[in-house]
Amino acid sequence: MRNVLTSSIKRMRKTENLLRLLDETTLDVCLVCEEESWLLSLNGDTISIAPYEDEKSEVTITGEQEAMHSLFMGDDFLLSMKKRGDLAVSGRLKHILLLESLWYLSRGLKSS
Repeated sequence: MRNVLTSSIKRMRKTENLLRLLDETTLDVCLVCEEESWLLSLNGDTISIAPYEDEKSEVTITGEQEAMHSLFMGDDFLLSMKKRGDLAVSGRLKHILLLESLWYLSRGLKSS
């Protein structure tokens, strides 16, 4: 999961338009996939990941590896995946929509 998540973050960082969405944003997201848990931190134009150690997070996303991969690659929408039961998501709607936008809008970018 870390490799796909890292690739997704690299794609987000490649475009000014996506980083502008994060200008005034401070958001911590707990990502839980099977035996792995990661903390995705968005703070202004800084995006980072670290192992999750029970920190407080505004959004929690839980799912199996295939569903998480589809989300991180921007192949599907977070709310649609939640509605179908592919992922469990908790948090404020505005934060969930921001995350959905970031992953979806970065999907066509290369992560080199």
